[in-house]
Amino acid sequence: MTGSTTLVKKPILLRVIFILNALMMILPFVFYLVFTTKDISINGLDPNYMLYTGIAYILSFALLVYSILNKKMLMVRILFVINILIALPAKAYIGILVALISMALSFSTSVQTYFASK
Repeated sequence: MTGSTTLVKKPILLRVIFILNALMMILPFVFYLVFTTKDISINGLDPNYMLYTGIAYILSFALLVYSILNKKMLMVRILFVINILIALPAKAYIGILVALISMALSFSTSVQTYFASK
C-alpha cells in the first residue's frame, strides 16, 4: 500500500444543521405567499422584506455548503451570525432560532471532529 485515505462520515448533527438551513431558504417565500394572498400584516412589516430575506438565505446556504465541503468551521459559524443579522429586518424569529440552534450544534464533539479531520 502506498497510502491510505480515511473518509470521515458526516455526523448526523451536521446533517441536521444542513437540513435546518435548507428549510430557512424556503420559509421566507412561504410566509411571503401567505402574507400577500391572505392580506396579513404584522406591525406594518413590508412583505418584500421576506423576499429579500429568502434571497439572502439562499446565498448564505450556498456559502454554508461550500464551507462544509471545505471544512471551514470558522466560516460556518460566521454564517450563522450573518443569518441572525439577515433575519432582523424581516423580524424572522424562526430564522434567528434556527441560526442559534445551528450554532449550538456546531459545538458538538461529532461536528468538531468532522471539521478537524482534513
